[in-house]
Amino acid sequence: MKRLIFIFGLFLFLWGCEDPIHVPLPEPTTYTVIDATLWRPVAGNKGTLEVVVSQTSNFYSDTVPYVSGASVSLTHGNTVVVAQEAEAGHYRAAGISVTENTDFTLRVESNGTLYTATESLVLSTTIDAITQGEDTVFSDDEVEAIVQFTDRPELGNYYVIDFGYNNLFVTRDAFYNGNQLTFSFYYDEFFPKNTPTEVLLMGADKDFYTYMQVLISHAGQDGGGPFATAKSTLRGNIQNPADPDAFPLGYFRVVERDTFIFTAVDN
Repeated sequence: MKRLIFIFGLFLFLWGCEDPIHVPLPEPTTYTVIDATLWRPVAGNKGTLEVVVSQTSNFYSDTVPYVSGASVSLTHGNTVVVAQEAEAGHYRAAGISVTENTDFTLRVESNGTLYTATESLVLSTTIDAITQGEDTVFSDDEVEAIVQFTDRPELGNYYVIDFGYNNLFVTRDAFYNGNQLTFSFYYDEFFPKNTPTEVLLMGADKDFYTYMQVLISHAGQDGGGPFATAKSTLRGNIQNPADPDAFPLGYFRVVERDTFIFTAVDN
């Protein structure tokens, strides 16, 4: 009986300790975060610049402190394109001529500091199909998306795929060069049914592929987005020319991109 009472008391103690415990952490260094994409459709020639400027927040924060009032521009050749702020921290410019073998220089000035990066276009391929499967891995409420695309053999490709809702995936053609790749991606139980979702397939060079591979492993698919809260100071390709040690987080990529609309239904 004494043993039974002890076990029951231990159960009550553990049950009473289910509330989350927030361990006080030292205030982290605040970084500027620049998530920038210049993209064009596959085989297109006009592209769009999309730049998100924010700051890092503490580990427990669920909000992203976007930065308004930044100056964002893109230079290629003798052409300078100025991006406009569409909403807080989000800057955009469309109708940009995006061609191969051209250097594109991003300039972001925020709070008196200039950040720059230069990249050239990386080509991609198109998505052949995305269909809904019936398999699951961890939960019966998961959604299986069966993805098919055909690699372009002449490119030596790396790819980044954005499945929406902060679900990111990277792959390279080392084992399917020039062939069609078919694989399954599993959305969790919170993925909305009967809602069209954009799936984006982007070309990537080795540096961007490696950066995203590490970033995904650090951030996880945790709903905050890989750039929302810095749990590590992974350095991207954007520089601070005046003070190289005061670099921002984030990445600037120039890519071809294909879009496929995937809608899951209740099985």
